[in-house]
Amino acid sequence: MKETQEKGSGMTINPMMSGQMAYDTNKATMETDELLRRSAVGNTDELREVCEEFESLFVKMMLDSMRATLTDDTLIPKNSGEKLFEDQLYDEYAKSISKTADLGIADMMYDQLAAGLPGSSIDISS
Repeated sequence: MKETQEKGSGMTINPMMSGQMAYDTNKATMETDELLRRSAVGNTDELREVCEEFESLFVKMMLDSMRATLTDDTLIPKNSGEKLFEDQLYDEYAKSISKTADLGIADMMYDQLAAGLPGSSIDISS
């Protein structure tokens, strides 16, 4: 795999990374579409769950972006099974981080979206 040097930046670009990033972006878009479909149901419990899943997806995308900056300078390249396992591992890391760290993204989204549900008693005008 040939890497190219971006002019003036000293940054090395891996041409294979763009394909992986496109795959990750497409996967994230499909997951986001599924979350939007589920959030339209109108159930507050389901809405809370969707907001928490979105927060987890957000953390996963952040971790993937951070992981993309790492170089694969290993003696033995990773095979597809290792890459799949690593991706699933980062999914679990994202779920764990979003549950244990009090990021507040899910709470803010829930407050915003729940106010628009029929029969909602949440007031976000202040």
